[in-house]
Amino acid sequence: MQLAKTESQVTLKVTDKDLYSTNPGTLAGRYLRHHWQPVGRARDIAAGRAYPVQVMGERITVYRGESGRVHALQAYCPHRATLLSTGWVEGEALRCRYHGWQFGEDGSCLEQPGKNDAITRAAHIRAYPAQDYLDLVFVYLGEGNPPPMRRFPDFERPGVLEASPLIERWPCNVFNRIDNACDIAHLIYTHRESTSRAPDFHWRLVHPSLASEETEYGTRTCEIRPGRPISYAHFHMPNVNQVRARGVLEGAPGEPPRPILGDRLFFRVPVDDEHCVSYVVDHYALTPEETARHAAGREQRQDQKLEFLHKTAESVLRGEARLEDLKPGLSTYQIFWMEDYIVQVGQQPAPEGRSEQLVRTDSGVALLRRIWRRELQALADGTPLKNWVTPSGLSGGAE
Repeated sequence: MQLAKTESQVTLKVTDKDLYSTNPGTLAGRYLRHHWQPVGRARDIAAGRAYPVQVMGERITVYRGESGRVHALQAYCPHRATLLSTGWVEGEALRCRYHGWQFGEDGSCLEQPGKNDAITRAAHIRAYPAQDYLDLVFVYLGEGNPPPMRRFPDFERPGVLEASPLIERWPCNVFNRIDNACDIAHLIYTHRESTSRAPDFHWRLVHPSLASEETEYGTRTCEIRPGRPISYAHFHMPNVNQVRARGVLEGAPGEPPRPILGDRLFFRVPVDDEHCVSYVVDHYALTPEETARHAAGREQRQDQKLEFLHKTAESVLRGEARLEDLKPGLSTYQIFWMEDYIVQVGQQPAPEGRSEQLVRTDSGVALLRRIWRRELQALADGTPLKNWVTPSGLSGGAE
């Protein structure tokens, strides 16, 4: 962050470098902590279990009480600083495994076995608001009372809603992933190999006309190609992008499976400044009968071999393999996934001070960074932040 002098005062001038660190106390970290952030799939946080989670350089404990409600506390017991996630869930409380101190869902210390006098105020630990939404568990890490949960109306419609078990944990700064959401121009080159394996791929290799604009929810980027419907990429500030989802619906008895189109949200969440995680939520507007068939075939669709994809993509980054030489049996999805991994993980590490030259086709990236810098500047100056609201009717984004 640079200092810019004015006639009346010295103010902090936000630059792109301020976008890359989200640790506690940083501007970007404070800004993301103004918004609820997902920390896992709801179905993976079982009742009566506690889990360690790291988000934005901060460790917390997430657990689901016996009532089914989800809670979040600080990571370490204040007694001897061991991880609370190794302890026991008792009702809606959590007991430390080391010496049995018990904490309520609000962070208050309920028991200190072996201590003769009253429980000290210092034993109170921090609790974070937590709730389930969109098949994910969200936690509010900011100060004070949390704002209302951001709603995504198109994903609350009847049909199938599911968070993917394929949770993407990538060794790169979260802004590598955030930038990419508005970078439609990369599709022709980054995804050349996967595109060439798709039917009717030739139109995808033509440079489209692009237009980006700020909206009430974030940004909208339009992709215009001759003879093709306009497609849209929606980015929901501060770290969620929306595209079309492609799925497969199991056929009725005696019928083959058929492809289906829906909508997909990517929640890009920092683990620390060098790692991030993506939680993916899909929605398909299916009938009750189709929903039942979709659920019956879910287990067959889970094995996408993420470990294999990671290893293969890393071998390409090390120069040991080329995507073009991989087996033809790989799916378009698998190739597409590795193409994104290679270019985003292969970017120069952002905290080191990345050197870039943005051009006209980077208009969506430039717009998103301007918005982020503006909001961080408002946070630094103590002026109001924009209240982002997602309307209904965004279904049908970019494919």
